[in-house]
Amino acid sequence: MERGSTRGEKKILLQFERFVETDFFHQEVKRIRKVTGLPAKGIEPTAEDVTNLSNFFRVPDRYPIKKKSGGQYPLKTLNIESRKLQDALPISNVYLSWLVKYYIIFNRFFYDELKELEQYFHTANVCEITDAQSEFDEYAPSEDPDDFYGSYSIRAYIEMLENKLWRYPVALRIHADASQRDIIEFIKEHWGEIQEYQSRYGDRNKLSSFKNSKTKTNKETKDRNAFIYKHRNLPSREISRLLADEKGMYLDVGHILKIISLEKQKREKK
Repeated sequence: MERGSTRGEKKILLQFERFVETDFFHQEVKRIRKVTGLPAKGIEPTAEDVTNLSNFFRVPDRYPIKKKSGGQYPLKTLNIESRKLQDALPISNVYLSWLVKYYIIFNRFFYDELKELEQYFHTANVCEITDAQSEFDEYAPSEDPDDFYGSYSIRAYIEMLENKLWRYPVALRIHADASQRDIIEFIKEHWGEIQEYQSRYGDRNKLSSFKNSKTKTNKETKDRNAFIYKHRNLPSREISRLLADEKGMYLDVGHILKIISLEKQKREKK
């Protein structure tokens, strides 16, 4: 599947191309390079850098890693500052976000080199389809929410969300600027994926308790995430293969990268 194969994707790519040509974008790139110690025109990528673009935990060759004043490492500062710039993007998308981040570092847009993430562009453009139940399980506390949350309003919200996810476990998020044609085209393009998500929950017993099944789901999710994080230094496609072979679980590259990022954040907080 080529980039921009649907009307909605072409819209997003056009907006992105216009965005990166603005004075605002280039001024922000210049500012971020300065605060992170990068040369004004970025650094020249080596062949190894290009080969390892999908390894987000690898520090690129010749990247300035000397600790800056204020207790921030430049690479951490880069992540913080580039996220601010990415907030101006038309959509929240892994593929476009990493295009921006690598442009800041290398002064190049690696459209073709980031093929591994391109699939994420197709599943998150004018719309985004997600396994909302699995997404909730990743973020929800493993313990009893009544102990975890002290606020009644938060507990009420969690209960409402649980009830909704029991009935509607698959979510389709729609961009505010998406047209009816964009949405219909997106659904047609991803109908097979929607059906695959639906099949995961098709045999649910509507009379059983959501919370009774959640404990098992959380344990499976925690075990899966620990397995993925343990192998985080391997290429994401290799992790996907190991997960399928050893656990019988099938996740796309974008989902695996998100889990690694979340698990890393959890460990940094400890």
